[in-house]
Amino acid sequence: MICFLGSSHAANHMRRAAKKRGIPLTNDTAQAQVIFVSEDTKADDEGYRTLFNIRELVKQAHLAGSQIVLTSQVPPGFTRSLGIPNMFHQAETLRILDAEERAMNPDYIAVGGEAQIHPAYANYLAAFECPIIRMTWEEAEFSKIAVNMTLAAQVDNTNRLAAAAAKVGAEWAMVAKALMHDKRIGPHSYLTPGRWRDSKHLLRDAVTLSEIESK
Repeated sequence: MICFLGSSHAANHMRRAAKKRGIPLTNDTAQAQVIFVSEDTKADDEGYRTLFNIRELVKQAHLAGSQIVLTSQVPPGFTRSLGIPNMFHQAETLRILDAEERAMNPDYIAVGGEAQIHPAYANYLAAFECPIIRMTWEEAEFSKIAVNMTLAAQVDNTNRLAAAAAKVGAEWAMVAKALMHDKRIGPHSYLTPGRWRDSKHLLRDAVTLSEIESK
C-alpha cells in the first residue's frame, strides 16, 4: 500500500495517476508500506525556499516506519541531511500546463537513493512503463534544477530570437512552427516568449543554482 502526504497540486496529480494505474493506495500512514512526501516547496518573492513543512511531513512519515519517497523540490544535500537511509528522492517533473498528462505518462522517473526498493515502490515504478534512472540523492535533487534551468534558458533564447525576428519583419509564430518540426528541438520546447522569472518554481531553482555556484 502507498500513501501520499502533502497538499500540493503535484501530490493530487500523482495520487490520481497512481490510482488510474491500479496502485493500491491508503490514507492511513500506519497501513502504508511506502509514503510519498509531496508537499509544495514554499518560496518568498525572491525565490528563497522554506523547508519547514517538508521536514515535518518527513518526520511524520519516518515515525510510521515506512519507506519514504520525497518528491518535493529541495536543494541538493537536503535528503542526505535528514539521515534516513530508507528514503528516496524522486524528482517531480510536472508542470501546470499538462500536469495530469505528465503524471499519468512520465517521460522517465529519476530515483535517488541507495536503499533497497520496497516491492510496493517497485510495483509503483513498473506501473508507469517508463525508464527508471537510479542515481544518488544529490543527483536526483539536482536533476530537477537542471530541467528547470534548461527550460528557463529556452525561454531566454526564445525572447532573444523573437525580438530579432520582429526587427527583420519575420513572424515569430511561423519560425517557431518550423522549430517544432525539427527533431533536435521538437514540439514540446518552450518557444513562446515570456518572463520565466514570474514563475516561482523556476525562480526558486535559479536562486538555488546561484547559491551552489557561489560556494
